Amino acid sequence: MNLNTRSLGLALILLLLFLGATVTLQWWLRRETRQLQSVAVEEARERLVQAVAGSGRLPDKWDAAFQRELGAMLGGTVELFRADTPPAVLPGGATLSFTQEVAGAPGWQMRAAFSPPALLKVQVLHQRVLATMVLLSLLLALVPLLIVILSTRRGLTADTGTRSPWATDRAHAVGFEHFAKISNERGAALEQEHGARLRAEEDLQVNRTLLGHSVAERVRLGRELHDNICQTLYAVCLTLESVQKKSVLAPELQPRVDQCMLELRRLNREVRAYLEDLEPARLSGQSFAGALNDLIGSFAAGQDVQIEHRLDDEAVALIAPMHIAEIMNILREAMSNSLRHGRARHITLLAGRSDQAVALAVQDDGQGFTPAAAGQAGHGLGNMQARAAALGGNLRIESAAGKGTRVLLTLPVASPA
Repeated sequence: MNLNTRSLGLALILLLLFLGATVTLQWWLRRETRQLQSVAVEEARERLVQAVAGSGRLPDKWDAAFQRELGAMLGGTVELFRADTPPAVLPGGATLSFTQEVAGAPGWQMRAAFSPPALLKVQVLHQRVLATMVLLSLLLALVPLLIVILSTRRGLTADTGTRSPWATDRAHAVGFEHFAKISNERGAALEQEHGARLRAEEDLQVNRTLLGHSVAERVRLGRELHDNICQTLYAVCLTLESVQKKSVLAPELQPRVDQCMLELRRLNREVRAYLEDLEPARLSGQSFAGALNDLIGSFAAGQDVQIEHRLDDEAVALIAPMHIAEIMNILREAMSNSLRHGRARHITLLAGRSDQAVALAVQDDGQGFTPAAAGQAGHGLGNMQARAAALGGNLRIESAAGKGTRVLLTLPVASPA
């Protein structure tokens, strides 16, 4: 076996080895791509189910804007349909989709379609690069064959006595050197693709963290709805009940009815503001004193209760405007508890300050309660504690059976610059 035959055989063996490794890697990449698609679909399904459960909307209340919000959260589209009338099949391609039943609403389903994450796009790019490498390897495999053919033709036409015996070996060496250079460049390209895949995995982890934050934000929104909307509804309902006790609506009761209607309209605006993740419209740009007067008016309009307030102007001036909404929600919950549970007839609101803190208190002459036992009955006291902690302050409740209740909110004062 001469040198030309050995060179050709070695080139074919290297080509077969490279093709085998390429096919194996291509199969592995396809399998990983399918797994990543399954993971992306399951994560999107979980996010959609959590978002629908957090919204609390029934399917017949879904509108186009709500479906667009769900689609924007997934980075695609969401479509609601009845199980017996499925929509048209989505076209194939680079879009992932799934169908999910709506929890608590038999017969309703939703279909979501979204773009694949960046990692899947990297996988597809990787497969295309591999296909290009296969074609390149075929071209490179022809280099040694061409060298052998050219060397053979030169040997037939040239004088064997004047030809150097090392010319063929040098030509083969040049061909293998070129092949090695191409192989090194291909290895560097694979390293770069591996780095891109790692970065895509890091992006996926960041998206999971953002999903956890969005769930926490929905929990906070639920607390807002409970403390603000529910308690305001209760105050308005008490006003309506006091009016209904009268057999004939007297002229002096008309302002109370008007006040109730104003509260209901305001409540409708606040619900819309909360659904858009905004602060209540009634507190936007409103001072603490103005917000407090509105709060007292909403409770005193239809109640046999005396509400007074003794506020230190310097203490009120230290309250940050961004904290007014949270403080009003705490005071509303405390006053509502005094009326609903304590049956109070006199409520006093106090505000004072020290060098380190501002203190706000709600005192009543009601029936009182045991704080340890009351904390297990509902979410109101826990929400008040959570709001105080979010403001960086402290909430203390002092009460005993038959001795009334005192709720004390303490907020730190920022040190002067």
